[in-house]
Amino acid sequence: MSRVSSIQICSILVSLLFVCGCGYISRSKGFEHIDSVTISPIVNETVEYGLEDELSDAIRQEFSRRSSWSEGTDSVFTGAIRTYEILPISLDQNNQPEQYRLVMEMRFVFEDLKRNKILQNESNYQKFYDFYTVSDRGEPPETLAEAKENLIKEVSEEIVGSIIDEW
Repeated sequence: MSRVSSIQICSILVSLLFVCGCGYISRSKGFEHIDSVTISPIVNETVEYGLEDELSDAIRQEFSRRSSWSEGTDSVFTGAIRTYEILPISLDQNNQPEQYRLVMEMRFVFEDLKRNKILQNESNYQKFYDFYTVSDRGEPPETLAEAKENLIKEVSEEIVGSIIDEW
């Protein structure tokens, strides 16, 4: 009798998982009244020249890729890059860096201007990107420019994804 009860309980749990799904919720359904977004120029509080333009462009492209929103005033995205660092994390036998870590810290706000409501306010977003500058380390070597481009791409994907989609 306990064997039948265990099987029934497992069947019920599996059925509930199928009915409830994985918990994915598209926030875009809650944004049906939003048709446009303004990407305000990112503020750069670092000494890295041009970083703000590259990130602003990447975020704009990511919004275009993930949504049907156009440029406009239904919502606004504002952000500031607080930190951008290049740190050596692995040295060769001559104490020369082989691997680096790029670190970007920023804050951003996504605001619904139609309903005058802040939908997301992140004050401590942080992203790391590790890369090698030498061969034979399991990953292809990258230049600093390539690594920076990859970091910006990942940052824009994560930030826009956190706004458009929510798990």
